[in-house]
Amino acid sequence: MNSLSFIELEQAGVSPAGVRRIGEAAAQMVRDGITPAQVVFAARRGTVLVHQADGVIGPEPDAAALTTGALYPLCSITKLFTATGIMMLAEQGKLGLNRPVCDYIPEFTGEGKAAVRIHHLLTHTSGLDQDTLYKHRKMKQENGVEWPPCAPGQDPDNHDYLWGGYDAPLSAQPGTVMSYCGYGYEVLGEIIRRVSGQAYEQYMEEALFGPLGMSDTYYRVPPELRHRVVRRSPEAACAEWVESEYQLNSVSAGGGAYSTARDLAVFGQLFLNGGEHNGTRLLSPVSVKEMTRNQIPGVSSAYRDEIFPEAYWGYGWAINGNKRDGGDLFSPEAYSHWGAAGPFLCVDPVYETVTVHLSVELDHQKPFKNMYADYFNNMVLGAITEL
Repeated sequence: MNSLSFIELEQAGVSPAGVRRIGEAAAQMVRDGITPAQVVFAARRGTVLVHQADGVIGPEPDAAALTTGALYPLCSITKLFTATGIMMLAEQGKLGLNRPVCDYIPEFTGEGKAAVRIHHLLTHTSGLDQDTLYKHRKMKQENGVEWPPCAPGQDPDNHDYLWGGYDAPLSAQPGTVMSYCGYGYEVLGEIIRRVSGQAYEQYMEEALFGPLGMSDTYYRVPPELRHRVVRRSPEAACAEWVESEYQLNSVSAGGGAYSTARDLAVFGQLFLNGGEHNGTRLLSPVSVKEMTRNQIPGVSSAYRDEIFPEAYWGYGWAINGNKRDGGDLFSPEAYSHWGAAGPFLCVDPVYETVTVHLSVELDHQKPFKNMYADYFNNMVLGAITEL
């Protein structure tokens, strides 16, 4: 099935009663105060099971009811778009995943840096560490180091951020440990800009969003559409950041996109279809397979309060393995990505599902645990009656 459509649920091998339960429980999550604004989307075998909005679009007493067209900050899910862009360029013979980053960005210098490959940036195994990068940038600023001029077609904020870390030291030998690092994806975005000859956001629009019909996915949310962006109470997680003018104008390759649940589901369906959308091939099935398998076997990771002896990471995608990330019933082959402040996307090729859970996270000190995405995903998989 190449496109998402509403057809008889039985053709998707799911129980109508089970599907009703998904919608009812999603609405109850909002009534219970788990989140004030939530859009859920689930599809199986290309059949839309649920596409539902509950709650209100903002914290004001008279805020309008939330609609399925609400725009959410995708935050780190943006990294999936960037990884896809890199793979498209690899398929075109314009870059190599096992080539040094410095082949494309000569400014990426320092001891051991020549060993950092594009593969390492995609899998967060480059040896770059976010805290080390921050301290290095701060040291350069305090020492009065001047940045070179911004190149034509490059976003000034991205230029500033990248130059602060190009010469930062590594914290680990490349390939030895997974350390989730947003900076690495900003470097990938810059590689896309230099290799494609287009501004990063222009390339993503022309190569990915446009062909997929993702007309509600934006970097730099247009002013006339900002009334559709979900608003948060000041005390909600990440509220000051995701609603800032800076973020709304961001073209960050690691976290700048805003989108709807349906657009995100269309992107997920592309992978379930093996790289094809409505008869048009955007990715080779080989690239899809490589992006969605564990590329770093035996490599461990730690993230906040969790330790993962086996990190399970592909190119952009987190691979489920035995992590049970975001749902207890997903197969080990499922792949997904979270984002700060509340978004989650998962594709399960074994059970043929695409699920999107967009919420307003209330407490960032309990990362992802309070959104109850696992409850939603468990109900979607529990509605399946035919394998």
